[in-house]
Amino acid sequence: MLEILAIVVGASLVVSVFADMLNTLVTTTRSSWRWWLTRVIYLQTWSLCRLVGRRIRDERRRERFFSLFAPLSLIVMLSAWVLQQIVGFALVWWGFGGVDGVDGFVDALYYSGIVYFTVGFGEVVPVDQIPRFGAVFEAFTGVLTTALVIGYLPALYSAYSEREQKLLTLDDGTEERITPTSLVLSRCPDADPRQLDAFFEDWERWVAQVLESHTTFPMLVVYRSQHRGQSWITALGLVADAALHLELVRGEEGRASTWTLRRSIRLLDSLTEGRDLSSYRAHFDKAYEDQSGFETLYRAMDAHGFDMLPFDEAWERSRELRRRYDAQLEVLIDTLEAPRGFWGHSIGLRVLPDRHAVEGARSPSDQLD
Repeated sequence: MLEILAIVVGASLVVSVFADMLNTLVTTTRSSWRWWLTRVIYLQTWSLCRLVGRRIRDERRRERFFSLFAPLSLIVMLSAWVLQQIVGFALVWWGFGGVDGVDGFVDALYYSGIVYFTVGFGEVVPVDQIPRFGAVFEAFTGVLTTALVIGYLPALYSAYSEREQKLLTLDDGTEERITPTSLVLSRCPDADPRQLDAFFEDWERWVAQVLESHTTFPMLVVYRSQHRGQSWITALGLVADAALHLELVRGEEGRASTWTLRRSIRLLDSLTEGRDLSSYRAHFDKAYEDQSGFETLYRAMDAHGFDMLPFDEAWERSRELRRRYDAQLEVLIDTLEAPRGFWGHSIGLRVLPDRHAVEGARSPSDQLD
């Protein structure tokens, strides 16, 4: 009876890890089952990483610590897959018997590891038909797992590289924190919104690429930028808010900025599906009672020469559109421990302000101006 139970449990471990590998490395659609091994590993280890990282007060050291998580998590994920397969097959061989030299589970575990890695010392050998063919199958799974991971890594890092290269073009010509307003004004010196069409079309393609790649490679979410003060999620918020600025200009509704904003909202909704946003939603709804920040950006746009909508209409439109993504954006920034704001390319000459000095979510006014 105990042997039958070992076979069932072992086969279940092998089948489940194969399903997890297919869900992570092969399929283009993903199951949302919460108990996938990969999902459990990433959620638990990232929670632990955040807990430790928050105690590191030096910004440089904290970023270096967080940047180690993504590559190390890949090693942990692979190790967990391999270990689960070896243990699963060991239970099966211990339950079946028919392997000369296997007298207990420890021997079965050793034999399973030797077969999985195709070492083949020869001091433990299968003598029955099922263990013989089973050994061939286990050796195949070891080779297949290695091949899948080797083929997966180039595609993963290629997607990461494409995402990060685009961040290096996000600039307003200063060495300070880039705001949506400064980005729009710097890219549109003549106050002609058409000058920004190509910019937003380019970033719409980037948002679509991030949506596709982060669905195919969900671990990309935790990969951090190599450059201080920059993050793909804060870049997304910066571009979305800049696109929102153009929605307050007469005649710009339905142009390039509109589509960039739509793609950004789709991406943020996808990445936060199933998350509890109620506390963030309540915070932003209360913060929208203050119009001071919006008034500052409105005056800056108007003074620059843009043909703005009437103030009250622009305020209502801004609030309506931003409510569609503000909580989603902020929960991702907090969850990923991303830098506050998107900083200029000479940030290495200065020290970033401590992101933990500001508790809770920023106000909509702080994010827009």
